[in-house]
Parts: sequence; C-alpha cells; structure tokens
Amino acid sequence: MKKRLTFFSAIFATFCLLASAQESDYASTVRPIVKNISVSHISNAQVRISWTLPQGFVASSILIFKDTQPFVTKNQITTSSPIAQVKPDSSYYVDRLMNYKEYYYAVIARREDGSLYDVVLPSINATASGIRARRETAVQEADEEILPEKLYADGQLRELPLPYLEMLDEQKKPNPLRKEVMDAATELAGGHMQKHVQLLPPHIFEEDMIAPAGGDEYFLFEILKDHFIRKDYKSSVENLQKFLSVNRSPAVTSRAVFYLAESFYYRKNYRQALGLFLFVEDEIPTVSKKWIESTLDLYQLPEEK
Repeated sequence: MKKRLTFFSAIFATFCLLASAQESDYASTVRPIVKNISVSHISNAQVRISWTLPQGFVASSILIFKDTQPFVTKNQITTSSPIAQVKPDSSYYVDRLMNYKEYYYAVIARREDGSLYDVVLPSINATASGIRARRETAVQEADEEILPEKLYADGQLRELPLPYLEMLDEQKKPNPLRKEVMDAATELAGGHMQKHVQLLPPHIFEEDMIAPAGGDEYFLFEILKDHFIRKDYKSSVENLQKFLSVNRSPAVTSRAVFYLAESFYYRKNYRQALGLFLFVEDEIPTVSKKWIESTLDLYQLPEEK
C-alpha cells in the first residue's frame, strides 16, 4: 500500500511540474493579436480607433492600416503601408478623415524580430463596418499635402512642446467678468504698479514634455512646438483657439486653455488671460493661483489686441 501511494505521488508531482512549465511558457506563446477593435467619431473629421491588448501580449510596435475596403485577408496587409506606428502598449490611435469616403481599419502587431503577425480577424483586429467624416463641417481635400506624423523613441523629449488647440467647448465657456469684479481687480492691481513687476517664465506641464503617440495631445504638442515655445504668442493664440473650438478630452482642454491664457498674458492682454486662468482654476488650482496673482499685478498695463 505504501509503495502504491509513493507511485501515485510521483505521478502527481510530475503532472504539477508539467502544468507549471506550460503556464510559465504561456506568455511567450500568446499570439500577438489585439482584440475588441472599435472606431468612433471624436469630431466631424476625426475618429478614434480603439482596441484592447490580450494578457501576455508581446510586440515591438503596433501598426494601423486603413483602406476603403474591409480587411479580410492578410494579403491586404502585406501589399499596403500602415498609416501609423504606435508603441506596443498603446490602446488607441486618432486618425483624421480627409474626405467623405468610407474607411476601414486593421490593427496589426510587429514582432520583436521585425516581422508582422498579419492575421486578419474581422471584428477582432479589423473593423467590419466602415466610418466616414460627418458632413456638418468642411474637411481637408484629399489631394492636400498631409505631413506624416513624427515618431519619437521611448523617453525622447519633443523638440519643444505640444499639440494644437481650438476655442472652448460650447458646454463650458468662461462667463464674462462682472463690472464689480473688474473694478476690484483694477484696484488690487493698482497698488503694485509703482514697483517693477517681473513676468513669470512660461509654464509647460509635465505631460507635454514627452511626445505623445497621437490624438489630441499630439496636436497640442505641435502647437506648442511651432508657436508657443518660439514665443510667437499671436500665432499661439490663433491656433489654440482653433484647437479648442472642437470637443477635446477634459484634461487636454484644461491644459490647452491654460496655454491660451499664458499666450494672452505675454501679449499683455491681461483681461482675457485673467478670465481663462480663473476658468481652469478648479482643475489646476496650484499653478493657476500664481498666474492669477501675477496677472492681477499687471492688469493696468496697456493691452495688445
């Protein structure tokens, strides 16, 4: 009886070892296929392609493909070029539709050896339904030159900061300041005009120091890089107002409004700057307080248009 128990114990131990080894190798054998792909509008001409990464997903990057026909075979992948390449831990990409054609997307992993895992599974990693730009707003013509998105290595800083803004969401616009508030602000500022008031240095949020993969943050980054960092505050105002005229995520909107307020501040348009700093004070309280105080100190100086 004792020998029989020893025999079965040995078999059971061997089974456990095999199961453990099989489980430890699972991550390396998971097929690198994203799942749950979906596409939705974030504006009339912009769409967000989203997906989820399976447990154990391993890849060097993720490629996004786009076509006017549904993706059903791997031949469509091997004979076309991706519209974008994002980091392997990314879960979405924002694309701009340049005309009113219907488009389909596929999201394919690039293995660590550089090869593509070009398995196409409709409704899993390829959209089964097309999407097109909405007609309510003008869209860029298809033959207009589009500059390719610049990719940055992991940890690489942007040359200078951020994407691109438009005016505030219709649901949340700053209320005009009442006359008594303006009079109080002028009175508060008046006591400081006899001394030299030093301008605050430009503030860039930490989120905007690293290049984003795409989406709203990428456009904001481009605006900061091309205008704000170059101290072209007139162009910065114009581009940020344009950026904010389209619905954006709350976090990006708050930062964009803050950069717009800074641009007005450096153009000596302190009334506009003060209103915008007050607008984001609840979302960015610590930083906004300092800028509100400085704007009040400078309030009586001549404004630029």
